[in-house]
Amino acid sequence: MTGKTETRVREIRSRTRQHRKRYETRLLSCLTACSLFLLAGIGVLFRSVQTPGIAAVAYGYSGVLLRDGAGAYVVIGLLAFVIGVTVTVLCIRLKNKSTNRTLHTQGSEERV
Repeated sequence: MTGKTETRVREIRSRTRQHRKRYETRLLSCLTACSLFLLAGIGVLFRSVQTPGIAAVAYGYSGVLLRDGAGAYVVIGLLAFVIGVTVTVLCIRLKNKSTNRTLHTQGSEERV
């Protein structure tokens, strides 16, 4: 390749990395926003499920689970756990994917 072609190729690769980095940053920001909305939604659900009574007594919070409304707490807990695991797995896959791209890009630049 000529000098101009090598310069152009380096510039194209540099811009491609910038665009990928922006895309990954946007994706991570969206995941963070979704997690915050999910956390807020779970908080709202907890407030609507909780009933006054035994829970109002100091150290009696576990007594709420002994009442009839325990099913909602269990469902919300399981749902939060499953969503947390899903988000964690997605984030790990996204990180591994970006790491693989970066290593692949660096390796291909070194070969040129």
